[in-house]
Amino acid sequence: MPSNTDITLRTYILTFHGELDADFASSFCPPETTFTREGNIFRLANLRLDQSGLIGLLRQLHNLGCVILTLESEKESV
Repeated sequence: MPSNTDITLRTYILTFHGELDADFASSFCPPETTFTREGNIFRLANLRLDQSGLIGLLRQLHNLGCVILTLESEKESV
């Protein structure tokens, strides 16, 4: 079990449906995140977040009326 001082980051790819603009990624995501859009389907890739950061991002998207379609992760420890 990790201690409270351990930080575990994961790299996520998040696909969702909604109404957003590219400013969302620069305002709410880490700088290395890539943002693509095809109609009303959005993809945030290279999201490097810990669990609390991911939950905060998902809550923000939910508050904006977005629907999560897929979430993929690859574990990375820092």
